Amino acid sequence: NVDQKTIIHRPLELETSSSLEVKLGKRRRRRLKRLVKLFVAFAAFLLIIASQLWRVLPVSKEQDTTGAMDSSKTDKVEDEPNPPTLPDSIKIFYPPKTQQDIAALGAELSKFSDPIITKEEFFGTTSPPNYPDFTYTSDLHFTSKRTALLFAPGVYEGIDFEVSYYTSVLGLGAKPTDVLFTNCDKGPHVDAINKYTNRPPWGSGLDTFWRSVENIATNPREGMRWAASQAAPLRRVHVQSDLLLFDGDAWASGGVLANAIVDGQVNFGGQQQYLLKNVDLKQGAVNGAWSLVFVGCTGETPLENNGFHSGPSISVDDSPKLRIEKPFITMKENGEFELRVPFAVFGQTPHYGVLGPQFGGEEVRNFTGVKLGVPSTDAADNYLILQKALDEGKDLVLSPGEYPLAASLEVKYPNQVILGLGYATLKAPVDGSPCILVHPKLPGVRIAGLMLEASVLTDNNMPSSSLLQWGMPGVDDVGDGTNPGVLSDIFCRVGGASYDRHVSTDVMIQLYSGNIYGDNLWLWRADHVKLYPGEEANFPNISPYYRQTVMGECQVRNGMKVYGRGTTMIGLFIEHTTEDQLIWEGDDGYVAFYQCELPYDVDQSYADKLFVGYRVGSDVVSHTARGIGVYSNFRDFDVNVATAISHPESDGIAMSNLFTVYLDNLGKINSVVNGKGPSPDSVSDRGIPFRCSDSA
Repeated sequence: NVDQKTIIHRPLELETSSSLEVKLGKRRRRRLKRLVKLFVAFAAFLLIIASQLWRVLPVSKEQDTTGAMDSSKTDKVEDEPNPPTLPDSIKIFYPPKTQQDIAALGAELSKFSDPIITKEEFFGTTSPPNYPDFTYTSDLHFTSKRTALLFAPGVYEGIDFEVSYYTSVLGLGAKPTDVLFTNCDKGPHVDAINKYTNRPPWGSGLDTFWRSVENIATNPREGMRWAASQAAPLRRVHVQSDLLLFDGDAWASGGVLANAIVDGQVNFGGQQQYLLKNVDLKQGAVNGAWSLVFVGCTGETPLENNGFHSGPSISVDDSPKLRIEKPFITMKENGEFELRVPFAVFGQTPHYGVLGPQFGGEEVRNFTGVKLGVPSTDAADNYLILQKALDEGKDLVLSPGEYPLAASLEVKYPNQVILGLGYATLKAPVDGSPCILVHPKLPGVRIAGLMLEASVLTDNNMPSSSLLQWGMPGVDDVGDGTNPGVLSDIFCRVGGASYDRHVSTDVMIQLYSGNIYGDNLWLWRADHVKLYPGEEANFPNISPYYRQTVMGECQVRNGMKVYGRGTTMIGLFIEHTTEDQLIWEGDDGYVAFYQCELPYDVDQSYADKLFVGYRVGSDVVSHTARGIGVYSNFRDFDVNVATAISHPESDGIAMSNLFTVYLDNLGKINSVVNGKGPSPDSVSDRGIPFRCSDSA
């Protein structure tokens, strides 16, 4: 037994060191494999968690030392659906095929026109003669409803409809003639409103604001009537008849026609002022009251005229250095959408250039990279959803509606687009930060088709509150002259639609970056606001429908401040702010068409502080402007303003066709520019432009 035990144990006793190492190595490898498996499982778990978080959190973008975002480092994000799911505020129509289809489409479109009242409803059985059978009304002037009417490519016969407040008519073709309204009397149109109550029987076009037609062709038998004023552009259209920008003797204060062809004659009627940008005028243009500006137009363009002897002043820029058109959407045959972003054009070629209309020459972007925004009443939801899309590098197309914001929408990528449809309205955060903040050193950003609205500021910690800010104070950003940033059809307002008259901001738009191109901006401090239910108008002789703004309400100091170099504004309207309307501090600025009304409700202290309608900073050495009008209507106090326009006396400052107009009521503007130029003497001078031929 001892021997057996010895024999049994001998293999253990006689094991060599090498055999032990082999056994130990096997055990270590088994343990290592188990650890590796655990590690892999844990890593997989972390990846799953990270992927889920990535879906709900904004994508982190890496920034370079200049502050610009590096789009090459964009992380993979989910595509947007194409075609997108459309909200009720967007309607798509298709060409009618039968008479029954035509009648049904006409009836449907009439739902999106302004309300009407008939002569019998208004006057009863004893209606006066020579009055129209019905009139459109201004009932929707401050409605919260917004609508985009989209028309698929094709021919629309026998369709007539009035285009209402906050409504955009948008063709979905690649060129205007892809959507044709024909065999009709008027097609899409705008008549004067309130014809029984406002200078009857003519009515008014002075507040037919906030409506538009884009990217269609129309051939109405009566001509296309568009008796509209500010924030009501006709853009990218082919009018195959006369274009009537008036309605009888109704007053109007428009407007902008851009990137268009008019086969017939353009008739301005009594329009106070108008801008035509890149329009081919086949049979010329006639009439108009005070100021007409033509930029990059072709065909029978009127000759330059200073307006001293008769008619309006005519300002012609037949060699603009730059043109950039507004982005737009199209629809393919398979129903998918595209976002088209026109290229900047700097010269003239046989196909595209700075002159005439441009139907082509765009970058086409698939809607899989476009977030279609849908408004919420929750300001935090609006901000989080829209900002997430921007942080992912996507473009934004905002469907019609009102978007209160909890914080600024920040643009951090070059060439990014925010495009509003149907007067999509961003309401400013209550802390005074802007609706939109474009970071500095970002070339090619496009902001278009938006209303920006002031809020009641409850927690204003901003050094200077605004509705839109481009760039940063203290950051030197000259911009990119080969790929400018663009603002197209941007309409700001402080007051009007809100019952609370304490809405405010310091400046509507602040531009710190350079090389920004503006195309049709209206920056409006409301001179009239919505009435509370049961509230009576405070100036019923002016209008029974609204409250007229008085001192201390709807406060905003300036419409725009420009600090950047090389900024261009083609079509700029600023009205009623309580200090300087426009302050331009950057060199090499260019403005074609400027319309300004000084505030109605200020007292003589406004004049004593030497506020003006247009101020070029004292350090500016180069600035060019043409077609500049500043108007007065001091309703409440006798105010005598020293001058309308102020600029340094320098050879580098070139201004032409400058004028003032005394609209009504009290006071006056005593000179046109730098103390030079005439002024009105009496009430009999009301509505007459006072001109200055040379600003130097």
